[in-house]
Amino acid sequence: MTPPMTSHHSSPRPGDRDNRWVAAQLREIAARLDLDDGPHRPRAYRRAAETLEALESPVAKIRAQQGVPGLDALPAIGPHIAAVICELLDTGRSALLERLRKKVPMDVVGLLAVDGVGPKTLKILWERLQIRGLEDLERALREGRVQGLPGFGKRREARLLEAVRVERRGTQRMDLGRAAAIAKPLVAAIAKLPSVEHCSVAGSIRRGVARVGDIDLVAASDDPEAVAEVLLTQPGVEHVYSRGPHRVSVRLDAGIDVDLRTVRPASLGSALLYFTGSRAHTLALRRLALAQGLRLNEYGLFRGRRRIASATEREIYEALSIAYVPPEDRRGEAEIREALRARSGELATATRKNRHGSE
Repeated sequence: MTPPMTSHHSSPRPGDRDNRWVAAQLREIAARLDLDDGPHRPRAYRRAAETLEALESPVAKIRAQQGVPGLDALPAIGPHIAAVICELLDTGRSALLERLRKKVPMDVVGLLAVDGVGPKTLKILWERLQIRGLEDLERALREGRVQGLPGFGKRREARLLEAVRVERRGTQRMDLGRAAAIAKPLVAAIAKLPSVEHCSVAGSIRRGVARVGDIDLVAASDDPEAVAEVLLTQPGVEHVYSRGPHRVSVRLDAGIDVDLRTVRPASLGSALLYFTGSRAHTLALRRLALAQGLRLNEYGLFRGRRRIASATEREIYEALSIAYVPPEDRRGEAEIREALRARSGELATATRKNRHGSE
């Protein structure tokens, strides 16, 4: 089994022991008390954490000015929890929390971050399977050992596996160069298919982000099954998360996930735009489309039911009356406002030239 992650166990400097940090320690104590049958009440620590998160003044300042009585007077904080807070502020550690960590060497913080994992699930995972961290949980899910636990079945196991995958994507990232190198032979293998008109990377690799969470691929083909088969038979595929008619999601033994989307050639531009992101950029484009009475999704730009642009990204930007934004600049709304100004300037220049030409 893998050891629990310990990055959040290090003692912060005094200046970093703010309300949010202290509240996080109290929440971890509460989560670990859920696994313990001792006399302490988890709910009391959660309520104390909520109090600190809502405070406008720094808890360290209250303690410095008013001492333990000042903490004791705060809602949901009694003498015992006030003492724990003082210990955290003074030393960056809690003897109670350290005892609980030793008793159950489980990464409760990391596991509770997974959508669908709560205190009850955490206790079952520990008592029945000795799950210590995300890697243990992912392995147990892949091996089908979770679906037999109380309250679980195949569907919930599948949803939890996807949630673990999402969480790991957020915490484990790979350098752009390495991710691009892994993606290159996958793109080449898919592009060799006679039915494939185009295949390329999308997502954060295409945007040139320094560290990426996964590999996104977009292929244009009228034979998505053949495209899926190529990816699934590539060396290094160690797990298949899902396989549908137009989407395949796998895990590589290189330690990164791959999402492959296959679309009809007529929708290539809109699919590349949508799956390249960033999410903030595509949302801003969709809002711009709505403001013009249009609808934008991965299949194209529509006016009612009629698709007016989809084959290329430039075609879509043009139909939205804005200048083309290269992938590496697609971060949010700012570049769209700039593209609108650039397009307005181009139109103004063209109008002046036409006017002078007619004269």
